[in-house]
Amino acid sequence: MKRSVVLLLILVTAAGFVDMFVKADSPDPDPEFYFTRLAYTENGSRGWGRFVPKDFRCPEFGGGNFFPPQGLGWSMDSPGADCKYMGGIHRLTGLRVYPNPNMIRITDPDLFKFPYAYIVEPGGLDLTDEETARLREYLLRGGFIHADDFWGLREKANFEYQMKKVLPERQMEVLPLSHEVFHTFFDINEIIQIPGERAGCYGGPTWERPDDKEPRIYGISDDKGRLMVVVTYNSDLGDAWEYMDEKCYPEKYSGQSYRLGMNFIIYAMTH
Repeated sequence: MKRSVVLLLILVTAAGFVDMFVKADSPDPDPEFYFTRLAYTENGSRGWGRFVPKDFRCPEFGGGNFFPPQGLGWSMDSPGADCKYMGGIHRLTGLRVYPNPNMIRITDPDLFKFPYAYIVEPGGLDLTDEETARLREYLLRGGFIHADDFWGLREKANFEYQMKKVLPERQMEVLPLSHEVFHTFFDINEIIQIPGERAGCYGGPTWERPDDKEPRIYGISDDKGRLMVVVTYNSDLGDAWEYMDEKCYPEKYSGQSYRLGMNFIIYAMTH
C-alpha cells in the first residue's frame, strides 16, 4: 500500500503561497498518489449521488470538461476542491499525481490500493455493516482517512458513534501540536478555524454551530501509535482548497488548509 515518496524542498513565503497553485505542471503519466474521496451511505438516504465520469480530467492539468459541483454529503465541493488541491500537491511535494478525481465507494475492493482517503461531511455518516467491516479492514491494514467539514456536537457525536462501530476498541483524542503529523512536511504551530466560503469571503462567524465553536484536530491511532484517522473538526478544509484562488477568500485560511492537508498525505504515505 505504501509507495516511495520523493519530497522536494521548496521555500514557501506567506505572500506567494497561493500563487503557486494557480497552474500546475502536467502530471507524470505514472502516478504515485491518487486523491481518493470516499462515497458513503448517509443518514436518511441510501443513494450514492452522481459520480464524476471516469474520463474526467481536471482543467488545472489541461484536459477534459469541468463539471459543476456534485452537491451535498460525500460529494461536497467536488470536483473543484479535488482538482485545485491536486494541483497544489503536485507542485509543492513533487508527487506524481493522478490527474482525475478518484471517487470510490467504501466497499470497492480497489480501496486497498490507496493509502490515503478523504471523507467530507461525515456528520451525516450512516455506515452499513458491509461498509463498517471494509473500513475497519482498510484502516488496520495501513490505510489512513482524513475526515473533514463537520460542525457542532450533534455531528461530532454521530461521527464518533460510527467510528466506534468501525474501531470499538479505539478512542478519538485531540492531537497535540507536538504530534509528528503536524511536522511531516510543513511545521504547523497553531490550529486555526478554517471557515467555509461564505464566512471566508463575506465575513461573519467562522463557526457554524453555536453549541461548539472551537476548532480541534482529533486522531485515532493503532497499537503502535500510527494515526489511522485524522479529524479536522469545526473546520472546512475542502472549501479552502476550492476557493484558494478567489480574491475574497483569505490566504491565511487557504494556506493553512493546504499545509495541513499535505502533512496528512505525506504522513499517510510514509507510515
